[in-house]
Amino acid sequence: MLDWMQSDASARFVMNMFSKHYREASLIMPERFSRREFGFMFFDRDFVMRHLGFPSRAALKKYLVEQVPAHAYYSCAYYETPDAPTMAQKKWLGADLIFDLDADHVEDAKDLPYDKMLERVKVEVIRLIDEFLLGDLGFDADDLKIVFSGGRGYHVHINSPKVLRLTSHERREIVDYVTGTGLDMDWVFPPTPFETGRWKDRVEVDQKRTMPRLEDGGWRARIRKGIDDLLAELESLSDDDGKKRLGQMMAESKREIGKKTVEGLYKDLFGGTKGRSGADRMQLENTFEVFSEKRHLDAFVDMVEMRVKPKMKGETDEPVTSDIKRLIRLPSSLHGKTGFEVMPMSRERLDSFNPFLDAVPKAFGNRPVNLRLEKPVEVRLRDETLSIDAGVSSVPEFAAVFLICRRLAKLET
Repeated sequence: MLDWMQSDASARFVMNMFSKHYREASLIMPERFSRREFGFMFFDRDFVMRHLGFPSRAALKKYLVEQVPAHAYYSCAYYETPDAPTMAQKKWLGADLIFDLDADHVEDAKDLPYDKMLERVKVEVIRLIDEFLLGDLGFDADDLKIVFSGGRGYHVHINSPKVLRLTSHERREIVDYVTGTGLDMDWVFPPTPFETGRWKDRVEVDQKRTMPRLEDGGWRARIRKGIDDLLAELESLSDDDGKKRLGQMMAESKREIGKKTVEGLYKDLFGGTKGRSGADRMQLENTFEVFSEKRHLDAFVDMVEMRVKPKMKGETDEPVTSDIKRLIRLPSSLHGKTGFEVMPMSRERLDSFNPFLDAVPKAFGNRPVNLRLEKPVEVRLRDETLSIDAGVSSVPEFAAVFLICRRLAKLET
């Protein structure tokens, strides 16, 4: 990749375009912005400027236009004196609850092409919002502010009075719930004692596990759905392939599972035929009594913990959510590594949101700009698909900002 910062012309071009955006944009201000700390990183300076406060929208706009930061942030926290030079002097008053989800936290996403990466992350942020925040945790849609970060993911802000005074520990417990951290299989499948026999005054007791139901809600319902999906996957395969797949899943379990146990477990579930009455009975009767041996049930529970739970958990960046003094990207600011706008949106808007169409700043026009590229690039921005060869090419202004910020090109002078 090209380091456009080695080119003064490229840096000046991008900074001029960012300044143009800030002159023309109607800034979206955080709630109670005069109680927030602001911080900035720059194209032409190698330090972070923070401990700043702004009394008005006009004051912040003036700073952005004149200083032209590469990245602009504000605090999730509210302070009595947000521009005090130390955290102790600021006097913390409360903080929004922030969920940050980007490619680093989504399996296989960070190795995808940029556009596919963002599609994959959006799927997971929708799951986070619908299943956990609006679902299990019961937040109201009006309490949520969803923001495309301008880079590799999304932020979800919750500024309900119910969360403002939560401690870091309490916020970490919310993350643990979302991610299933510490989820106890004995809670998901509670053991119930039952009498197996009597001899004179002695009672023999064993335990059987209870199968979770979809109507149980929360993590029990989530695990049940995962079990149903797992059984459906195995059911779609031939017997030989099903046993092989089950063996692969069992290999990920916490305990060593022999071939005999795998075959016994498969027979319990599917009877070795296409009738598969064991799995059918498990789902219809909500029972684990289909297993002929306790070791088969124990192996199945281990497989659920190692295979189903990770598929059903939500994702978020724990340090961001638990940090009660975090700086987070300012909506309507620009991201210095893409040139995209940090875009707030409703839950309904999220479904159709496309950053390559919707996050390209309106201030960036179609004026032709000459760039030099080391490698050919194809990208779709706005309504145009641009196929650009290596060497010197002329591209629209809005595409030039994106390519330079992405380190794919530099200005040709």
